[in-house]
Amino acid sequence: MSTLSSLGAGFAASCAVVLSAAAPVSAAPADEPGPSIGGKVSQAGWWWKSNDENEVDKSGLVARPEPTSPNVPAGAMTVAAVNGAEEMVAAIEFALKYGPGADVTSFDVVLRESSAPDSNVNSDGKGVKVVACPVTDAFWTKAEGGKWSSRPAYDCERAAVAGKRGKDGLWHFDLTSIARLWLAEDSQLPTSIALVEQVEAPMSFQVTWDGPSDKGIGMKLVATGGATSQPPADTPAGSGTTGDSGAVDTGAGTDFSGEAPADAGTMPDAAPAPDAQAPAATEAQDVARSSGPRSPVAATPVTHVGSMLEDIPGGVLFLIPVGLGLAYAVMFALGPNGEPVLSGARHGVGRALDQLRAIKTYFKEAQ
Repeated sequence: MSTLSSLGAGFAASCAVVLSAAAPVSAAPADEPGPSIGGKVSQAGWWWKSNDENEVDKSGLVARPEPTSPNVPAGAMTVAAVNGAEEMVAAIEFALKYGPGADVTSFDVVLRESSAPDSNVNSDGKGVKVVACPVTDAFWTKAEGGKWSSRPAYDCERAAVAGKRGKDGLWHFDLTSIARLWLAEDSQLPTSIALVEQVEAPMSFQVTWDGPSDKGIGMKLVATGGATSQPPADTPAGSGTTGDSGAVDTGAGTDFSGEAPADAGTMPDAAPAPDAQAPAATEAQDVARSSGPRSPVAATPVTHVGSMLEDIPGGVLFLIPVGLGLAYAVMFALGPNGEPVLSGARHGVGRALDQLRAIKTYFKEAQ
């Protein structure tokens, strides 16, 4: 019986090993701050209610001075409540490697409490609660103790995920539900969260976390589909690709390195050339390779300078010599004094007009 029991125990142990190896491995959360999987942190900041430029003196004449900065290290972020009311809020923006339509399996974020003196007040107290809510502002700018009116808007009614604080000072946020809102097909939400208090009076506390510069934020996004493919930033669209040799393929069959590709100028499924033409093709290819690098030469535009007469219609050009001829004929007929030149003896009507003029002149002189 003991032998059979030993064999049975060994068989059961072997089966357990095989089954454990075959079982799917679940996505482990981001247990430590710093590493970023499936995306990265773009920016983070915090805002202070006491720093509000809209609050003025009761007289309405003197603006309320800005308070001195609290004991929050540079680059950190903090959330606080005073008597159950929000006093400080923080926000984090993520750049995800997945686009709309992705199927989110899990999204975990870990924040590490700051070790700076007096930066945390009652952060481990009973009843302290910090929730992450989706930000609704498409654009916001990070700040450290920024003005309250410039904080990004958020919607905790749509989603609110409570953080869980460990004894080691690490806060874990399971943001899977919020990530699914971000990556929905028709979603317009930015990939940002706001960290806000959610306590009742008379609770007061302050929690400060190390920021991205101190690797105080860790994230791990596990999803499938919807991956975004971004082109290289330095390669303009449609300008071709750059290989390891530095030559840029323009798609015209020749690259800027001056060397013609092996398949340049060939047609797919073309019949092979006769043997008699092979030497000529080889010689032409050698000449192309020995020509060295070529630089595209910009064609010089030829500027046509037209005559001023091109703008004058043809009919006007025809009338110009005709008009000059008529003017010359009139000038010749009138003579140098602008009067008709009388030549020879007058007869008929001309002679009668001359006699009439002579009679009128005689009577004028007699009077």
